[in-house]
Amino acid sequence: MLNRRSALFRSSGPATDTAEDAPSYRFLELLAVSASDLLQAEDLAPALDGIFGLIRSEVELDVFFHYAFDGNGLDLDAWAGITPEQVTDWSHVPIGIAICGGVAESLAPMIARDIQQSDDPRLSYARDMGLDACFCTPLLHNNVLLGTLAFGRRGRATFSDAEIQFLQTLASYVTLAKHRIGVDQELRARLQERDRMLAERVTIERQMLELTRASALGSIAATVAHELNQPLSAAANYMAALRLSPQSDERIRDLSGAAEQQLQRAGEIIRRIRRMVRQNDLVLENRPVTTSIEEALNLVQAAAPLLLPPVTIQVAPDAAFARFDNVQIVQVLANLLRNAGEACQHHADAAIRVTAERHDPDEVTVRVIDNGPGVPPEQRHTLFQPGLGKGARDTGGGLGLGLAISHHLIEGHGGRIWAEETPGGGATFAFTIPAGRDAGADA
Repeated sequence: MLNRRSALFRSSGPATDTAEDAPSYRFLELLAVSASDLLQAEDLAPALDGIFGLIRSEVELDVFFHYAFDGNGLDLDAWAGITPEQVTDWSHVPIGIAICGGVAESLAPMIARDIQQSDDPRLSYARDMGLDACFCTPLLHNNVLLGTLAFGRRGRATFSDAEIQFLQTLASYVTLAKHRIGVDQELRARLQERDRMLAERVTIERQMLELTRASALGSIAATVAHELNQPLSAAANYMAALRLSPQSDERIRDLSGAAEQQLQRAGEIIRRIRRMVRQNDLVLENRPVTTSIEEALNLVQAAAPLLLPPVTIQVAPDAAFARFDNVQIVQVLANLLRNAGEACQHHADAAIRVTAERHDPDEVTVRVIDNGPGVPPEQRHTLFQPGLGKGARDTGGGLGLGLAISHHLIEGHGGRIWAEETPGGGATFAFTIPAGRDAGADA
């Protein structure tokens, strides 16, 4: 019995149908409805369940199996007419085993007749199910095996030519649907991956902004405070000398006293800013050093994709962990990597190495080494002073703040930062941070 959708085809058939033509028209009706269902299907298994329910009584079928080819064997993907135990036993069929495995091996359809009377070992599963006839065909698209589709019946030992042609045509529709669904799923997966990468890019950009706000801006405030404190101190001393001068009259002493008071107040505000920045959001955690180096590398590459030459990371086993604020140390590493990239970007065979070693039980020493023009010895002592680190070796926006920021952040960790001589040429910037609790255990 057809469902109500196929009744449209039945009613439109010629009134003069003969008994011989009736099966052909019924099969055409079934194929038309099946093709429509497969065309709309987003998942093949539910579509096959519906189609089998549609054709089961018309074609006198009792079971069907659809196996998907996974590259090594066949995995049961859709079925009807078998017990849960049989589903478990036949969930995976090796190539060459049983009816479906043999069809997958030969890539040719197989019609098994009189199964209960046969002693063919390939038909043992079918005999155990009580089947008398089985038709199985490979699902091939452009000569590539996608899986197999099999139908079985009890009570009749064979299939007619018309039934075989019908089932073979239906299998070709299933093949096209399976290929289309696979392409659609792959396309959706690629679109999801694209969306994931775009979301990750937005997250990285947001982290870059947070990193700038949380570390660079606060450190710039500390550096500016250091810069301003010197002229303010000088002005305070000058005004104090003016007030104590014997030639000063009472009015001058009053004015100078007021000026001195205001200068001292400004100095106190600056000292408060420095204390606030020094204590603000310093989160010391036991962290893997390599991970933070890679974060800094990704940060620089995201901002300037063509700046850095090949970068090698070498972390000694006993320096694998350190105790530090990740946001701030990533900022230090990013500053040093950016400096190194700019210094050696026009150098032949430019390369950068980042190493981490543990020469002291209590600290890890990190070095950023490049093969650029290097740093003159007379400049090494002033590189980290606010306003004196300007030049090719500092990327603090032309204010000499980049290395001063790094100096401030490392000092906040109780460490040291310096430039040292590099054997063979180039520049080496090194800094220390507290060793991690588990560093020795990783040795």
